[in-house]
Amino acid sequence: MKVSVRYTALSFALLAGPLAHARERPNHDAYFKEPPALPAGMARVVAEDVPGAVVAATDPQRGVPTFVWATSPEHRPPAATHSTAESAARWYVQRYARLYNLPQAALDTAVVRHVHDTGRGGIVVTLGQDVDGVPVFRSELKVLMKRDLALVALAGNLHASAVSLPPGAGSLQPGSKRSRAFSRAPAQAVVRAVRDAHQVDIKTADLRERAEVKGGYRTFDLADTGHARARLGSLRFTQPARVKKVLFPLPDRLVPAYFVELVSGDASSTSSDAYAWVFGANDGRYLYRENLSHAAAFDYRVWAEEGGKHIPLDGPLADFSPHPTGQPDGTMPRFIAPSLISIEGLNTSPDGGVDPWLPDDATSTSGNNVDAYADHHAPDGFSSGDTRATLTGPRSFDRVYDLSAEPLADTEQIMAAVTQVFYVTNWLHDWYYDSGFTEAAGNAQRDNLGRGGLDGDALLAEAQDDAPGGSRDNANMDATYDGAPPRMQMFLWSGLDQRSLSVTPQNASYASNTALFGPQRYEVTGELALGEDGTEPRSNGCEPITSDVAGKIALVDRGGCTFGLKAQNAQEAGAVGVLIANNRESDGAPRLAGDAPDVTTPAQSISLEDGRALRAALAGGGAPLSITMTREPSVERDGTIDNTIVAHEWGHYIHLRQVACGTQMCGAQSEGWGDFIALHMVLRDGDDLDGAYPISGYGSAALGDSYFGIRRAPYSADFTKNGLTFKHISNDARLPDHPLNVATPENAEVHNAGEVWASMLFEAYAALIRRGGGLTPPRPFEQTRRRMSDYVVAGMKLAPANPTFTEQRDAILAAALASDQGDFLALAEAFARRGAGTCAESPRADSYDLSGVVESFKVQPEMSLVRAELDDSAGSCDRDGLLDAEESGTVSIEIVNRGTAPLTGAVASIEGPGGGVTFPDGGRVSFGDIAPFATGTAKVAVKLDRSVKPSEDLKLSLTLKSAEACTPTRVEALVRRVNYDEVPASSTVDGVETQSTTWTVEGLSSELVWSRAAGAPPNRVWRGVDLGSLADAALVSPALEVSATERFVLTFAHRHQFEESDGTAWDGAVIEISADGGETWEDIGRYVNPGYGGRITGESGNPLARRRAYVGESPSWPELDRVAVDLGTRFAGKTVRVRFRVGTDEAAGDTGWELDDIGFEGLKNKPFATVAEDTASCQGGPVADAGADQAVPVGELVTLDASGSSDPEEDELTFSWTQTAGPAVELVGEGARATFVAPEVAEATTFAFEVKVSDGLLAAADQVNVVVDPAMKELP
Repeated sequence: MKVSVRYTALSFALLAGPLAHARERPNHDAYFKEPPALPAGMARVVAEDVPGAVVAATDPQRGVPTFVWATSPEHRPPAATHSTAESAARWYVQRYARLYNLPQAALDTAVVRHVHDTGRGGIVVTLGQDVDGVPVFRSELKVLMKRDLALVALAGNLHASAVSLPPGAGSLQPGSKRSRAFSRAPAQAVVRAVRDAHQVDIKTADLRERAEVKGGYRTFDLADTGHARARLGSLRFTQPARVKKVLFPLPDRLVPAYFVELVSGDASSTSSDAYAWVFGANDGRYLYRENLSHAAAFDYRVWAEEGGKHIPLDGPLADFSPHPTGQPDGTMPRFIAPSLISIEGLNTSPDGGVDPWLPDDATSTSGNNVDAYADHHAPDGFSSGDTRATLTGPRSFDRVYDLSAEPLADTEQIMAAVTQVFYVTNWLHDWYYDSGFTEAAGNAQRDNLGRGGLDGDALLAEAQDDAPGGSRDNANMDATYDGAPPRMQMFLWSGLDQRSLSVTPQNASYASNTALFGPQRYEVTGELALGEDGTEPRSNGCEPITSDVAGKIALVDRGGCTFGLKAQNAQEAGAVGVLIANNRESDGAPRLAGDAPDVTTPAQSISLEDGRALRAALAGGGAPLSITMTREPSVERDGTIDNTIVAHEWGHYIHLRQVACGTQMCGAQSEGWGDFIALHMVLRDGDDLDGAYPISGYGSAALGDSYFGIRRAPYSADFTKNGLTFKHISNDARLPDHPLNVATPENAEVHNAGEVWASMLFEAYAALIRRGGGLTPPRPFEQTRRRMSDYVVAGMKLAPANPTFTEQRDAILAAALASDQGDFLALAEAFARRGAGTCAESPRADSYDLSGVVESFKVQPEMSLVRAELDDSAGSCDRDGLLDAEESGTVSIEIVNRGTAPLTGAVASIEGPGGGVTFPDGGRVSFGDIAPFATGTAKVAVKLDRSVKPSEDLKLSLTLKSAEACTPTRVEALVRRVNYDEVPASSTVDGVETQSTTWTVEGLSSELVWSRAAGAPPNRVWRGVDLGSLADAALVSPALEVSATERFVLTFAHRHQFEESDGTAWDGAVIEISADGGETWEDIGRYVNPGYGGRITGESGNPLARRRAYVGESPSWPELDRVAVDLGTRFAGKTVRVRFRVGTDEAAGDTGWELDDIGFEGLKNKPFATVAEDTASCQGGPVADAGADQAVPVGELVTLDASGSSDPEEDELTFSWTQTAGPAVELVGEGARATFVAPEVAEATTFAFEVKVSDGLLAAADQVNVVVDPAMKELP
């Protein structure tokens, strides 16, 4: 087997290497390669006001949210009809559907995939979409609720095109981009996958389909025929290929496709390649590729705690977490003996018991959760010559691993290692089972015991993989999808060897490093010679070497190709050894990683500085330089018994079973998750959180100082030991100045960027531990340990597909918020400490270099305007809700705190255009404290005098300020029409300017398509959006009474932009008329040409298919065209209705249709309201007097008295009291007086109240403040 060193977007070997393996395939997702589907009309729908939502992250391809915080806990589903988590989640999705542009038809395809409920903390309901029985690939919306079903957050999204098509639609034209046809056979998809993975000439005849179908998967083996063997050679399917139908989401549509999962390799190898693909089912298009390879009680003799939860130790070492000195001083941990642990199982099953790891009659380490064995011999998987651990006595696996002997010393040694990996993987299974990683959540089990999910996929834990074949110094995980066994491969690691590099006649010794390839024990002496090839740069040895190195040791430079290729070229030129000089200053001698099975020549490395010195000595003439290189390896170490490596690989599996992950950034998170799962396992109560925590202190000892383990820095809450912050995922960020281990240079490489994510998680865990210890009484450490794993699992489940760092951060924070406000703030502060604070910004989800990070080191509030509404509540002349001349009112300003810290001290100030508009209280108002993801409202008094013109467009400037916010100042321009009246039934023309309307909307998705939208302020138009989903939506007029004698003419101004490509009109609109109250409709084009521009195609299932319609762009786009449709006297004397009807197919979309000034000539009635000059008089209105401000002690009965109010005409007054500020109190009483009891407060607090006084026609308002001061003493 070859050690795979992967550099693809999802690279999940344990360690990084210099370059990708030649046969590696990069990850690919056509979703990110398509043009964004963001037409203006659709963007407008997303931006519509949806109360109770704060959009924290948006999909740049579709413009729909990927993470939403809820702000309105009062909006809850009725308990009587939505008492379960599933029904409540559906209620929330229905409520927020407009935010996602989801038509009802798309909501109808939503199905509950999973409910995460551990009985504590938040509940996550995951909804996917199935269209006519076919699932939409990676389309999921996750709903997080508190235990009382109050909404906390929504993550991910559903696809608007996931709708069932009308019969026949989408299946008539398999070649069309709208087709839903599965015209190709699933075997063809397997053929494409095998060709992509192995470049072999496979045909469908070379496949044999199995009879069973599980979870929608059809399975295929290679046919055992002579023809197949001749073409395919030693190719082998390690497990049957799985294929199922899916609908693959592109930004503008869904594509019928086949999902293929293939684990395959060479029959002569113990290694396999594991990939998933999606191929188009009618055109074979390559849509997606994902590398799935990421690098009864029994007694077990293992390294684990003897008491408590029997938590695995780091490995066969004395406690090295944290590092005993906290310095890179070469300190090595001592070995310790394993313990005999008696255990049946650790999880809590649904019936309250435990699920045994092994049945009572078990004889080996093959159980329900894990099948552990030493995979020494080909092919991959358990086969002849491989070894499971067997019983040493009744229900006992009691073997002691001899740390002084080689890992392959004998069968007892091998079985001891297998027992260890069986124990650790089972322990992790049970620990995270109790945090929600259950059967229904996709865990790996041979038998799911009827609890959901797909079974038959127990984890394959392969110890000492290909050890006889030479595989060393790495580990990997094939994280297959649910229902196929994930495969963990643990390798042997090099021991602490003795090596030297000496030079004569200089009598000098140089620090060197060794190679993972080539001979591991050697002593070679030879003359040093420059290894030069014929291509610049000539010194890197990446081309065949042309200089004379035969019988000599070749000196070449690092860079340009793999270390193995350099050694191979030197060997083929006759060199007896190769010395590779670093190309980075102050970086030491690099470890020569990589895969070079044909190299038999010894290889070592030196630093850049030493390389320069040797080159200078060669250039100076004089005696030839003689080099002696030696290496004597020590006992190898078995990664199988390094529990931190096992936990890291297991971390890939849990992450990738919970999170749809196919990008560089998500791959980096997976590396970080792996490290954190290990850190969470080894951290003990009382450990110094500022200490140094390396990963793989045992297995990686040969890589250098165990202080670092396998990473650039140990994990620590101390920035002098680990100063990595968010910016360090980007290649252009300079690393911290503290000691660092030599590593690959690119920060964006998944292992390096993953260290940043793991550092954030470690910081978060440390903050949670510190908070628990500071509570009264302190929270036990074991409770905090469980809480952190609860937040981890819930956060993974809540994450959208391919999450950015900040989206995954928010998912974890939301999981904490659903459980404990204090934990939420502690975690938020911890992320901020590592640069992922409130105002931080991630790179794009599909970024490869991870550039564009914006760091934030604070937990801050962030404010934005929700709405600003103008009314006449303070002094109205006509009580119509519209502010007119000589009236007083308020500007009600609602803002939302989008941040993770309380918003305090926020103020709003408003300015008018000058004359006619005044703000009696100065136009400035303060908001009270606003919790994270909550809203606050404040009111500014406003008054218009007589100089304001009729129907004036009042231009106001609103400024929001908060020194604490991410954006300290926001300025909003407001345009509001004032000093007018609306006169109903007064016109035959609708200018779309009144607040009321007599038009109605009807049909499929009409609520998403039609709305009255803002044109140039304050002008409004009717807008019919061209949705990227199936719609048949009409704007319907009121009843129109046509004259018996006059000509009936429809007039309007419009512009349109409907989806069209290559001359094919996919979407469009028509005008229809009904003379029977809407029972039947006719196209107006039957009687007169309304100016239709083409015909809608019949290929795509559009409800208006094959009809002439308004299509593409209107003639004067983007300007408006004026249209007159003269129907003559055809409808004389009849009552008719007219409707403007938009039809869209299930894919793509565009801006749509705008209509203005819709008028009708020849009517007897006037069906539309108009804007008219205000005619009300303000003479004789009441004067409101809320009384004097008060200051009272706690507990006093306070009387609010508005009896000083008056009316100049002595009309009888009515009074209405409301509270406008301060903690809520209960007001008692009606009329001029109201009372309340001053509540308990910690400090002087202002309570504000408003009284509205009305004489039946006119009204006025006044406010009074009451300060409740605990320092005042209540009167006896």
